[in-house]
Order: sequence, then C-alpha cells, then structure tokens
Amino acid sequence: MNPLNIYKYFPFFLRKKFNEKFIIIESDDWGLERALTVESIDWMKKKFVEDKFSRWSLDSLETSDDINRLFDLMEDYKNKFEYPPVITANFITHNVDHSSKDKLNFIPISRGFNKDSEDIRGLYKKGIENKYIFPQLHGYSHYNIDELENYFSSEEGIEALNNNFFVARSTIKGYLAFLQGEFSEKNSHSGKIKEASEIFNILFGFFPGSLIPPTFIFDIKLAKILKDNKITLIQSSNRLVTTNKKRYSFPYFQRRKGLYWSIRNARLDPHPEYGFYYEQCINSIGKAFENKSPAIIDFHRVNFAGKFAPEYRDRTFKELKLLFDNIHTRWPDAKFIHTQKLNDILWQQEIK
Repeated sequence: MNPLNIYKYFPFFLRKKFNEKFIIIESDDWGLERALTVESIDWMKKKFVEDKFSRWSLDSLETSDDINRLFDLMEDYKNKFEYPPVITANFITHNVDHSSKDKLNFIPISRGFNKDSEDIRGLYKKGIENKYIFPQLHGYSHYNIDELENYFSSEEGIEALNNNFFVARSTIKGYLAFLQGEFSEKNSHSGKIKEASEIFNILFGFFPGSLIPPTFIFDIKLAKILKDNKITLIQSSNRLVTTNKKRYSFPYFQRRKGLYWSIRNARLDPHPEYGFYYEQCINSIGKAFENKSPAIIDFHRVNFAGKFAPEYRDRTFKELKLLFDNIHTRWPDAKFIHTQKLNDILWQQEIK
C-alpha cells in the first residue's frame, strides 16, 4: 500500500465493530415542499426546458397516497422479522411561505403547509405509532437562507415564487448547488437549528438526537451549535463535505467534536440516472456485514414522492419490496433499527 494513501483508510481501520446485523434506512427531505402544483411544473418546462430537469424537479411533499402505500408495504414485513423494517425519516421543519410576497417567510410544519399541499401530519404520527418511521432532523429550510433572501428580491425569484416553486432553479442540471448550504459557514442563519429542534419537538414530542446536513454540506465549526441543541450524532459522515468541498476522515462510529460520526454504506435510488437498484443495495449490505458494520441505506424521499412522478414511485416500491424479500432470504436474523437507536447504542457502549 502506498503510504501516501493510507490516510484515506483511516476511518475504516479505527471504526467501531458490530457483531449484530443491524440495518438502518435513512430517508431525507421528509416535510420538505418543492413544486406545489402541476402548473408549477408546466411553468418550469417553459422556463428551464424539461431536458434540464433533474429527479428533484419532480419532487414534492409526500402525499397521503405515497405515505399510505409505503406503510402498507412495510406492514407486510411486520411478522417476517423479529425487528421489522423502520425508516429514519429526516425532517425539514420550515417551508418557504409562497403566500408571502413582500418578504421571505417560512411556515413551520407544526402549523402545516402551503395551501396547495395536503396536511399529512396525522400520517406522520400514525407512522410513529406503528413503528414504520422514526423522525430525526434534516434542517430548518434545506437552504442557505442568506442566498434565499437575496434571490427573493430578484426578478427570477419573484417569478418562481408566483409560480409556486421558489427554489425551482436549484433542481435544474448545472445549478444543483444553487441556494444550497444550510450548514455552511457562509450561512449566517445556521443558528436556526435551535428553532428547527423546537418545532420538531412541538410536532413529535421529543427532540432529535441526530442530523443529516442538507446536500451533505457541513462546516465543522458548527458542531458546537448542534451539541448545544441536543444533537449527538451526524449521519452519513463519509459523504459530508465542507463548503470548500473537503471531505472528512473521522473514524466511523467514533466520537469527535462531541458528536458520533455515522456513515451510509448502501443506497436504494432506483432512478435511471442514479442506478442504485436493489441488487446493488443487497451487495452493499453484505459487504457491511462482512466488515462488522451496520448496513445504513441512503433512501431519499424523492424516490417515492409520486405527486408529479407516479411511475418513479411505483418502480421504487417494487425495488423496496425486492430489497426486503432478499434481506429476509439472506439474513433472516437481521435487525432493522432506526438511527436514534444506533445513537443510543454508541453512547451506551461509551458509558460501559
């Protein structure tokens, strides 16, 4: 091995090992509104050209149909595993208020959503009660609020707001970094994590213990803000980058800066442009178990948001069912847990 390359293996060699076969499914963007109406999509096609759409262009707040179909699928596996599938649903707590035309305002999800979205808060609580989902925190707004404020007064920003998809450009190929960086040192509003945690607590009845920074951007000086707001674990540290695109190399499942640093080592993103189907996910789970690591699956909400992309949602549910079937065949003793349970295990090991 080239000595110059040994540091990239540093997180692997020093990580904690696990003897049990844990599987964690982490799903980002719950509660986040993107396009509100079909008319929003029609406007985008004229404004940006459909060929430039990314999969995020047709993303939307999860609908009652999306959620009920997901829960029905998961119910089918309740009795097949001792620890059946549960999804860590990572929530955004505030959405841009599209009715506010004079200044940038946000709607907290504890109060509801924009008028063109369903109020699905009851389904969230149903999912928690039935142990289909367990909420954790994704962020306040998903975006760099300084940049949102500047864009709000621009000609295009006004047009996008009036067409009920204020952040539309950020979903267009070639502009996916636009407005991003909620946990960047360049966002002077990163302290809104406190308000996000409080709204999360109002809605769900407890404070989140883990967080996944939106678009995987995180500057280390913000670690103290997270700790001060009861966050003790960072998800997907192997995919995180600083504002300057530098990757972190902290040992996985170890504590640094007062936080545990977890990873994602598998993906289910069955979109043609991504290509992460169930077979690849199964292979990644197998490698994780061989390395005595939890298998932690990246499974974004966009995969099953069917308001504007029902065919993509349907394909995703087929892939998810195949994933669960193959896990049951290969590892019937696997234990599905949520991220906060992993967090608890790590801190309990430290106490021992």
